[in-house]
Amino acid sequence: MMDNPAETKKRRISLSFKLNLLITAIVVLTSAVLIKISYDSYTKTAYRPIEKRLAASAQQLDSLAPMWAPDAILAYTLTGYEGFEEAHAVAVEKPWHGMNDWLARFRVNAMGDRIVPEEEYQALRSRLEAEGRAQGVAEEDLYGWICEQEPLMRELMSGADSKYMELGNMISMAVNMGSDRILVYVEDADGFVEIMDCIDTTLPKYAADNDSVAPWTFVPYGTRLRQVEAIGQYRQQKEKSAFQLELDDGPYLVNVYERESQGMRVYAVYTCDITEIRNGQTSFLIRNLVLAGLLELVAIALSLLILRRAATRPLRKLAAAVDEFSVQQKDGERKTIVEPDISSNDEIGDIARNFRSMQNRILEDTENLTRMTAERERISTELDLATRIQTDMLPNVFPPFPERKDFSIYASMDPAKEVGGDFYDFFLVDDDHLALVIADVSGKGIPAALFMMISKIMVQDRAKTGLSPARVLEEVNEAILENNSEDMFVTVWLGVLELSTGKLTAANAGHEYPFVMQPGAGFQIYKDPHGFVVGTMPEMKYRDYELQLAAGSKLFLYTDGVPEASNAELELFGSERLLAALNECAGEEPQQILRQVRERIDAFVGEAEQFDDLTMLCLEYRGKAGPAPQRFPDAGPQAARSHG
Repeated sequence: MMDNPAETKKRRISLSFKLNLLITAIVVLTSAVLIKISYDSYTKTAYRPIEKRLAASAQQLDSLAPMWAPDAILAYTLTGYEGFEEAHAVAVEKPWHGMNDWLARFRVNAMGDRIVPEEEYQALRSRLEAEGRAQGVAEEDLYGWICEQEPLMRELMSGADSKYMELGNMISMAVNMGSDRILVYVEDADGFVEIMDCIDTTLPKYAADNDSVAPWTFVPYGTRLRQVEAIGQYRQQKEKSAFQLELDDGPYLVNVYERESQGMRVYAVYTCDITEIRNGQTSFLIRNLVLAGLLELVAIALSLLILRRAATRPLRKLAAAVDEFSVQQKDGERKTIVEPDISSNDEIGDIARNFRSMQNRILEDTENLTRMTAERERISTELDLATRIQTDMLPNVFPPFPERKDFSIYASMDPAKEVGGDFYDFFLVDDDHLALVIADVSGKGIPAALFMMISKIMVQDRAKTGLSPARVLEEVNEAILENNSEDMFVTVWLGVLELSTGKLTAANAGHEYPFVMQPGAGFQIYKDPHGFVVGTMPEMKYRDYELQLAAGSKLFLYTDGVPEASNAELELFGSERLLAALNECAGEEPQQILRQVRERIDAFVGEAEQFDDLTMLCLEYRGKAGPAPQRFPDAGPQAARSHG
């Protein structure tokens, strides 16, 4: 079976694109490896001569070790003498012949490889000083006279002098073998003592004028150090060989030789300056990096060229198809699928095929969204209508009985959703009896609103027949239970006020306690007897109770959404805040009382969402003078007590 020529070409393009990326990666990797190999080779070639010079210096020092180790100890001994610091400063400034004068004028207690005990030397010195003073020798000539009188002192001085010169000759030889700086240290219990620092002053970094100084400078030191970096690094090495070290005046290749003599350990640190090699390494690395960068740029340019031919053109076609489809999405006509002219089998072909599938899903989702939007608009319209119907079901014209002067009433309901389950009602049973209802249906939304309207109608129909509030609730309970498959229920407070006397007969089916204000006192919670909620249990019995209102008394009824209103911290408004809010405006008209209570609730809730319906009703009884108002003994202005 022969391949399709078009498909073969597409596969070839995809393969060449991947191959070009692979070649670019190989070029980059190869360049890095070649730079590493050439850099290592250059470094090895540059350092090999210096390492040979250091090895030759080590051999020279090793052959002189029987001589230089004791000499270093002698120099260490000299640095401990009284007056050494002052004499050292003078000796450093003098030419070489001044060293003999310095050694002859200061205490010496060493001869050859033997350390003379302190007691032996002090005894000899004391005897000779006493003899000299007895003969009238002046203080400044005393040491010279001692040397003339005592052959041992002359031997000591001449021995020290010669040994010191031998040490200088040994270091001169080491410098001539290739080291440009040698430092000698003696280790004791307190750390190290730097005995001398020998510098090849022919190096430009140590002398500005090579003809004006000696080939090498030898400086006796006596500096005490806690530690020496070169010796510390030398001790850490597993294989004792040369290593690089940064000193104060630049980078060095360093080797260390150690020797133990007379119970003391002596170290010679000899170095070669590698500043020029370091600079050469940097230049070499920069040149190689530039060359590698040029090669990589060429490889990247080739990759971009192939990418442009194999990927950029199909991507432009895909982008054009996306733009065309987007334009279609903006107009209001029927949408169609845009087919990009891409049929390759590589990743771009996969994107094109996914783009076709995406267009199908977008068109389907658009149609579904259109249907959902229309349905949502229909539901919103119906909810608005339901809200108006529910509002119309409740008394909403105030004042409701403008011809009546014996009472004033106001009520409000704010549902948590478009429609709610709370309701209030008031109506005249006859000319002398006013029925008051406030209720709260279980649940929210449309189901609660339907159940609320049914409950309201049932309560109103039976209350208008003149039945007592308890009897009305019993009949409504039985009627609801006949068809209540959803097990919904309603809490109801129902009262009938006899307007001529102010006697209020009421029954409570699981609803909130009312608040009552008698003339001359503030609002108080009236804990009336409760029955069970309506709509859950058959043959439920409820109990009437009576409350005597006087002219000027007020009654405040509400649903649980009022005390249970919560703020962002989930703190409830509560009955205590409600009672305080009522007493702040107890002297106002019912409408003003409800408005101010709502303001207090809104201020407390803040930006928190309203979770429950807010329904309130306030009645002011202004009837004729009747019986004395009922008081609540043993209760303060914000206390509550049970009744009945």
